[in-house]
Amino acid sequence: MRNKTIVGLVIAVLVIGGIWYFVSNKQEAKLETTKVKIAYLPVVHGLPLYVAMEKGYFRDAGIEVEAIKFESPNQIVDALLNGQVDFGDAVALGIVGVVESKNPGKIKIYSLEGETGDNSGENIIVPINSSLKSISELRGKKLGILAGTIQWRTITREVLAKNGLDMDKDLTIVELAPSIQVQALSSGQVDAILALEPIPTVAINQSIGKILVKAPAKEFIANPFWYGAEVVGTTFAMNNPKTTEKVMGAIKKAVNEINSDFDQNRRYLKNYTSLTEELASKVPPVNFKICESLNEQDMDSIRKFYAIFTKYNVVKGEIDLDALLYCK
Repeated sequence: MRNKTIVGLVIAVLVIGGIWYFVSNKQEAKLETTKVKIAYLPVVHGLPLYVAMEKGYFRDAGIEVEAIKFESPNQIVDALLNGQVDFGDAVALGIVGVVESKNPGKIKIYSLEGETGDNSGENIIVPINSSLKSISELRGKKLGILAGTIQWRTITREVLAKNGLDMDKDLTIVELAPSIQVQALSSGQVDAILALEPIPTVAINQSIGKILVKAPAKEFIANPFWYGAEVVGTTFAMNNPKTTEKVMGAIKKAVNEINSDFDQNRRYLKNYTSLTEELASKVPPVNFKICESLNEQDMDSIRKFYAIFTKYNVVKGEIDLDALLYCK
């Protein structure tokens, strides 16, 4: 009888233990969400996200993605910090650095986009009939830049300074959302725009604008010039490491395909930017790199870029690039 009681107790313990193990594992599994929100800007630099969405790479990895369009990089970073989105696509690299300096450990970078060689992701454009020949001739003029971003204000300040102009005294800066930049150039609201692709391509092909200076950030700040990043909220990544890895894997697959054949993948721009398929065929290629592919030249160029935020007192001290990288 005693033996039966002992056996019964053992069985009961095993059953209870099995139930506890099943329930605890099920609860743990629930912590890993498979639904993610990715914020993006409607610019060419977001192509890896567009490719991954259109080719079903997230779906194949078991991830349900909601892509949310924003008009300003600052809005994306705010949404990340507030937990409204989980990932950011084509986020201004400078803003990410500023956030790291002021709110350490909140955001991590896992991929970058920029310009090397003859490629240009941004240009200073002027009206088609403008007589301006150089940046120095912008004295007394109105220069449009991307609205709501300390990155492009600081880049503009440095580019102008390298050409003998004080941004606060020598000209007027007009902040414009991407959706109204071509119209602003056409109407004479501004005399020039430091514009991200696809704005220059649209302006040129509508015979509204022409390039005054190609890739000024690469010419006057750092070469190669890495200006955008794919990022993840640190808390989300910590709570959902497997999902984060799957999202990064989908983006990495898209990056490899784009770098291998930009022309074959550029057509996906039409669903996420203002470009038609015809105009998409005319935008200059963008360079993309996954975090672990960065070399010493890349790191040095990013540090040169980050140095201008210290130079103009946007941040105190140096921005810690190593602390920002999320390489797998």
